[in-house]
Amino acid sequence: MARTAAVVLVLAIAAAGCTGFVGEDVEPVTPAPVPTPGAASPPGVSEDGVNAAALGSAHARTLATRNYTVVHRQRVTDRNGTLLRRSNHTRWVARNATEYAGRFNQTSRAVRSRTARFDYWTNGSVVAVRYDERVNRPQIVRWEVQEAGPVADLPDRRTIQGVAGAVDLSVAERRASGDVLLVGHRFVRPDRLVTPLFIDNPTNVSAQLRVSQDGTVEALRLVFDAERGRESVRVTQDIRVRNVGSTTVSRPVWVANASQRSV
Repeated sequence: MARTAAVVLVLAIAAAGCTGFVGEDVEPVTPAPVPTPGAASPPGVSEDGVNAAALGSAHARTLATRNYTVVHRQRVTDRNGTLLRRSNHTRWVARNATEYAGRFNQTSRAVRSRTARFDYWTNGSVVAVRYDERVNRPQIVRWEVQEAGPVADLPDRRTIQGVAGAVDLSVAERRASGDVLLVGHRFVRPDRLVTPLFIDNPTNVSAQLRVSQDGTVEALRLVFDAERGRESVRVTQDIRVRNVGSTTVSRPVWVANASQRSV
């Protein structure tokens, strides 16, 4: 029972605090008011600014009926650039979220966690989790889904709305297809940002979001300074939506060996 509770806690931590997209190919861009006359904008995006609620809802709505992959990467470093925490989280989601799987890895010098890696899978009625402990062999558990699966916000609506609501975003680039690049370098409501666990008081932000015409946030990169206790840190979050329409999800072989647990 204790181990099952620990797994649930780790899943909650991964879903709530360890977010970020892979955006190595997203270069810093300075906003420039060069709109294309008559070009359609993604939902929630206009030359006057960004409606955070509308953008987040459009992103969630467009992905709801698609199969896709989401990759999160996050780094927390101290003022000297020394790595304190690094996490990678990948999710593979079937159309209408009827089935999804994920893999989470974390390396941390700040928090002593027994779990360094876990994999999960759900078909909407059963959740199975395989996690590794540093000193023991992999553990596998499963339980019946009661209200929701291991990830409550699959399309990251809350994260996107948090960034769009916290940062003053503007259109820096617009393509003929209607896709736009949003950038921002100033907090307007930092309290709206979804920060990692134990990270507070964000400042000095740089944000970039690549948004398709239908409202899908295909990539997001966020960098900001903050505090972890009395220590100054820098947080880098990258998120990318990949393989929309071509992602496949299948039941992992290890699920057959999962032991039944109740939560």
